Amino acid sequence: MNVVLVTVDAWRADFVDGLVPCLDSVADRTVRFERMYANGPWTTPPLISAFTGESVARHRVWFEWSVPRPDSPGLVKTLRAAGFHAPNLCYLNRLGMYANLGYDARDAPDPPHDAEDETLVRAIRETPSPFFLWFHYKFVHLPYWHPERYRRAAGVDDDAIPRRLRDSVCTGFVVPKDEHPLRPEDRETVRRLYASGVLRMNDWLAGVLDAIRARADTSLVLTSDHGEELLDHGHVGHASTAHHAHLYEEVLRIPLFVVDPRAKRRGIRWRVQSLDLFPTILSLAGVAAPPSAGWDLFPIVLGAMPPSDDRFFYFHAARMGCPTPRELEGHYVEAASTGSYKILRERYDTERVALYDLANDPAEQTPVDDPYLLAKLRELLARLATQ
Repeated sequence: MNVVLVTVDAWRADFVDGLVPCLDSVADRTVRFERMYANGPWTTPPLISAFTGESVARHRVWFEWSVPRPDSPGLVKTLRAAGFHAPNLCYLNRLGMYANLGYDARDAPDPPHDAEDETLVRAIRETPSPFFLWFHYKFVHLPYWHPERYRRAAGVDDDAIPRRLRDSVCTGFVVPKDEHPLRPEDRETVRRLYASGVLRMNDWLAGVLDAIRARADTSLVLTSDHGEELLDHGHVGHASTAHHAHLYEEVLRIPLFVVDPRAKRRGIRWRVQSLDLFPTILSLAGVAAPPSAGWDLFPIVLGAMPPSDDRFFYFHAARMGCPTPRELEGHYVEAASTGSYKILRERYDTERVALYDLANDPAEQTPVDDPYLLAKLRELLARLATQ
């Protein structure tokens, strides 16, 4: 099987229903993983996990100057060795952070200039089988300012947008937290502006799905690199755009859809994570996967019951995400989640540790005061950080 991987920059898990109707056209062959997690709150760390099957603690691609190990497992290297065509469609591959994964930086294209880019559609139509295509769609990301028809469809009232939003989320690719204080009453407008970008992505994705339906031998994995804060905890964006990393649910929970003619349509509530994409994509393609820390989700796509949901997830981010300077290399935030509880450990100028009950406080507004549980989860966090 051919496999197409689409990663949508900064797409939240709760901005799917009603905003991506094009998926209805393939609903009979789609499995939706409803509790998918990115292993970090900015683009590169979770994508490196997806392309290597390694945890962020193992690959340690945490900074703009980080480079994957030359002997890193490589999704593209493995597929090419099995005879797959894998043209370089992603501009991220120009960066040193994506070296040693199987792509050549010299072949990487420029970033797409508009949200209607047809590079992926052409590649689906023209690349000989078998193929693997990765395309990173970047237009849900800041700034949240899309053509009027999308703003109108999302319920945005242009005349009611305050100047503080026009000068920040409507125009800035980055909106540093300390430079742009926003207000709680801005949240609904910010969410509508963000939703307009998802509606625009839907129109682009419809063309991709049309091309895939024309090739019966092709699977689509549709997901995100990370989520996005929309004033859930006082600001907008994610680590690299806010210049302040955190690991709350809104920046970690992301969509995941597998569209495959062999799929049994259903929604899956078991937790999965970025590093699971490595063995899953190889299995979708019919290629044996090297050992990895990830789960192979392909049996679930075919209708098997998931394994017991008893894994512990680890998350990590440098203080400012990608633009973290070397003098702040020792500043980071990390978290461990059991599914029911999450412990956050922030090591910036001072250390802050908080424990959240995700079952009863999914928005993570009130830390839990339980010294015994906190101590046990600190032990878990320390163990995961070394694996």
